This record gives sequence, structure tokens and C-alpha cells, in this order.
Amino acid sequence: MKIKSLFAVIATLVVGLFLASCSSNSTSTTTTVSKMPTIEGFTYSGEVPETPQRVVSLASFNTGYLAQLDLNLVGVTSYDKKNPVLVDKVKNAKEVASTDLEAITALQPDLIVVGSTEENIDKLKEIAPVISVEYGKRDYLQLVTDFGQIFNKEKQAQAWLDSWNKKTQETAKELKAVTGEDATFAVMGLFQKEIYVFGNNWGRGGEVIYQALGYKAPQKIQDEVFKTGYLSISQEVVDQYAADYILVAAEDQETGASLYESDVWKSIPAVQQNHVLKVDANAFYFNDPLTLEYELTTIRDAILKMK
Repeated sequence: MKIKSLFAVIATLVVGLFLASCSSNSTSTTTTVSKMPTIEGFTYSGEVPETPQRVVSLASFNTGYLAQLDLNLVGVTSYDKKNPVLVDKVKNAKEVASTDLEAITALQPDLIVVGSTEENIDKLKEIAPVISVEYGKRDYLQLVTDFGQIFNKEKQAQAWLDSWNKKTQETAKELKAVTGEDATFAVMGLFQKEIYVFGNNWGRGGEVIYQALGYKAPQKIQDEVFKTGYLSISQEVVDQYAADYILVAAEDQETGASLYESDVWKSIPAVQQNHVLKVDANAFYFNDPLTLEYELTTIRDAILKMK
């Protein structure tokens, strides 16, 4: 009996060690490392997971791309939290700042995505693998493919691009039947008492209006704004940067009140013809897939209402 008992104990120990070994091996292989493709403007630190489970996004211009690919965002910026486009996508994420290392660590991220100008990047590297992205280095649509390559979601990325191209072509045809093929657009942003004119690649709806829908800007805007992306102007000369249609992005209704009451604004033909699209700047800052979809719908609805 004693010998049988001894064999039973040994057998139990062997089975236990075998199961423990299997469990250990399973844990070590659950995280597949991304191929981390070489992409201009992208820098990797550490072993970036191909399918990250807990992502902290500390650069708002990246957040919409990550959300579009269905990555689990556990930490985002304060701006992301107030962005109407992202409100549902980040409702379970915690608002964090890049300087609050303790809060970020508590979220137990397996990936942190930052902008290339992030000052705390060396400290963030100690918490989790980091992807640093230089803003404006890559075309806004190419970034969809770029993030798809990193996270092995090329098919999902391409499906969105195909859908976007089809949708914008159809919308352009629909809207130009209302505005006319040769209608021009100006994109402006109001910030407190400042007025900005934006080009075709600096967010605020410029990518949708000028690139996706194919509208043109007045020559003055093309010459003075498109190269730099944006231009600060005074209220006195705002009429010089007007067009057949004007999109104005402001964070609230009070911003721009003095401009709207000015004689120079009221003298603009687009204003007199009610060809002004007033939009929420909080939702129009960037050019990620979620923002683009929102902008396209907003612009389409506004122009059709003018009809």
C-alpha cells in the first residue's frame, strides 16, 4: 500500500508540473510581437504587441486611427474626452496626462502611442512599449494603412479606405449638383479673438472639402495657406479670404460673435447668401477616419439644407 501511495504522489506531482509548464508556455506565447514595419515618421520602443489589449493614446491626432481599428483604449487625453466624435469610443477610458506617470502605470498598458514631440517619452518607455508618430509626416489616408500594417489589420484598413473612396465620390456628385462644379470653399477657424484660414491638409474639414470632395479654394488661399497649412489673419481682411462657401469651426457659439456682427463679415457674398457652414471645432480638429466620417456627414447635411 505504501508503494502504491508513493507512486500516486509522484504521479500527481508529474501531472502538476506538466500542467504548470503548459500554463507557463501558454502565457509566454499569448503576446505576438508586431512586425513593426519601417514607416517614415514612426519610431518604436520595446516590443510592440501585434494585438495590444490595453492602449494609452497620448496624442489626440492618433486616437481616431486606433479606435477605428477597434483597439482597446484604456487611457486618452482630456481633449479626446470632450471630442464629440470619440465620446462613445473612449467612454470607458481614463483621462490621463503624459506627465502623470503613476496614473498611466496604474492602467497597466501594453502599448503607449505618443506624438514625436512628447517630452516624457523616455519615462513612458519604462512603463510599456511605445510608438511615436510624427504629425504630418504621412498622408492622412496612408496612416490608415500604416496602423493596419503595425497591428496586422491590413484588410480592415483597406476595407475602410475602399468604403471612404466610394462614399466621397457619391457625395461629391450629390453636393456639386447643389453648389455647382466650380464653387469655391474657404475653411476658417475661430479661437477666442483669433481668426485662422486653413489649407487642404491641416484638419478642420480641409481634407474632406478640398481632397475628398474636390472643391477648390480661391487662388489667394492656395498661394498663401496651402503650403504652410494655416494662416492667422485679422478681422479687417477676412473678406479677402472668403469664397462661395465658408466653413467656420468654433468651439462654442460665443466665439466669433464680434466677427459675425462686423460690417466686413456682413459684406461677404457668401454670408449674405447664407452659404456659411458653422461647425463644432472640437469635432473638426483632426483627419482620422472617425473624424473624416463625421465631417463628411456634417458638411453634406449643411449644404443640402441650404438647398
